[in-house]
Amino acid sequence: MVAKPSKGMVTDMAASPDHPLHGGCLCGAVRYELSAEPHDLYHCHCSICRKCQGALYPAYASVVRSGFVVTQGADRLSTFDSSAELHRHFCSSCGSHVYGEMEGDPDTISFSVGTLDDGADPGGRQGKERHIFWGSRMGWYEPSDGLPSVDEF
Repeated sequence: MVAKPSKGMVTDMAASPDHPLHGGCLCGAVRYELSAEPHDLYHCHCSICRKCQGALYPAYASVVRSGFVVTQGADRLSTFDSSAELHRHFCSSCGSHVYGEMEGDPDTISFSVGTLDDGADPGGRQGKERHIFWGSRMGWYEPSDGLPSVDEF
């Protein structure tokens, strides 16, 4: 299965039960629905996340577990424990990192914001969006986005 470029419009309406957002992996085998606005949004600069996503820094949003439902391809998900506490779920076909679960926080899912369809804004950014593990960032990178930068989660 080959993913086709989206022709939808970018939405800036946050996820809610009345307006769910959708997303999925690169090949389309795994799909999910987001029906709750995230309570946290962060850009992680730790070396594990950089290697996991193959990016300068990935963006994640955290949402209550009941607000994130895998609607297709749950059987295509593989799990990699990047630490004893963090369980990352990837599409076994294309390798996209879709979401993660923290051992000590069973009521929360953290999903890869880049997997939302059409560049949708998940919401939950107001006053919460930040760069984390700033001290681990690539030394040559200095963003000018004005977001807070912290050395911890």
